[in-house]
Amino acid sequence: MAFSISHQTGIPIYVQLQNQIKDLVRRGIWEQGVQLPTERDLAEQMNISRNTVSMAYKQLESEGIVRRRQGSGTFICVSADELAVGAASKTQVLKLVDLAIGEAIQLGFSIEDFTAIVSLRVRQRKEMLSRLQVAFIECNREQLDYFAHELELGSGIAIHPILLEDFQRRSAKNLRDLQQMDLVVTTFYHLDEIKDAFGSQAPPLLGIALEPVVSSIVQIARIASDQRIPVVSISKTFAESIVNVLEQAGLMFADMPLITTRNPAELLQAIAEAPVVISSPGRKKDVKQAVDRNTKIIEFVFRPDASSIRTLQATLLGIRNKSSDRVGV
Repeated sequence: MAFSISHQTGIPIYVQLQNQIKDLVRRGIWEQGVQLPTERDLAEQMNISRNTVSMAYKQLESEGIVRRRQGSGTFICVSADELAVGAASKTQVLKLVDLAIGEAIQLGFSIEDFTAIVSLRVRQRKEMLSRLQVAFIECNREQLDYFAHELELGSGIAIHPILLEDFQRRSAKNLRDLQQMDLVVTTFYHLDEIKDAFGSQAPPLLGIALEPVVSSIVQIARIASDQRIPVVSISKTFAESIVNVLEQAGLMFADMPLITTRNPAELLQAIAEAPVVISSPGRKKDVKQAVDRNTKIIEFVFRPDASSIRTLQATLLGIRNKSSDRVGV
């Protein structure tokens, strides 16, 4: 993908770059889940400083348009529709800020006073955020790892990943520890089970919906149905979830063995000569080491949908508000 950078407009190059990436998303050319070029590759392609590319990526990340995954790269994490909604939401927030400034002036505060009050309130919110304890309960290790390491809930929030089977073997002490959490999050599949386990002593619980990254399904849809396509994951549950999603999308293949072995020799034998291998995030590195260059690896990722993320963030904000009320902030 070629980018057009002008040195004559007076607009910083990193701003031009991030605007053009947004435009690619807005027009549907770069879909949700697409991996961006590395900072080095894009800098060389455009003949600009790598720091400039890094600045553009960091700004896009701060706006929630891309997500950096350690060891994997940078990925588009919004759809064209979500980006349009985000722009409208930003406009609405600016209107609210303007209204608040006007109200503050009417009450006799200066612009400087308003800025100081807002800055203080932001610091207080961050302090409250740093005290939160959130548990995430899920039935497979991949989703636990994603939630703990990839999902940005705000700096300082302590996330405690708990495997469902460990929760099911719960002790009285473990239940007491979980009851002290500010929030326990799980998928809707397990919400009722966890509610029943806690009974009347349940901590705040939130169910979220997971969705597959669209780009993974698009890549798989291009594969001939008579192919043998191994699915490699840490847990059988995760592999079965992938197959279920594909079946719902009408994607059926001649043979889709589910591979969970961690033995390198057994893995190599299981995926030998397969033209395409579907891999969970937790097994992608193993698969890369086992296949040759001609084998295509499709990483299949589930993540909370946009509505669930917004609900989760709003719930955490509500917890912070209650905490603020308790301490008189």
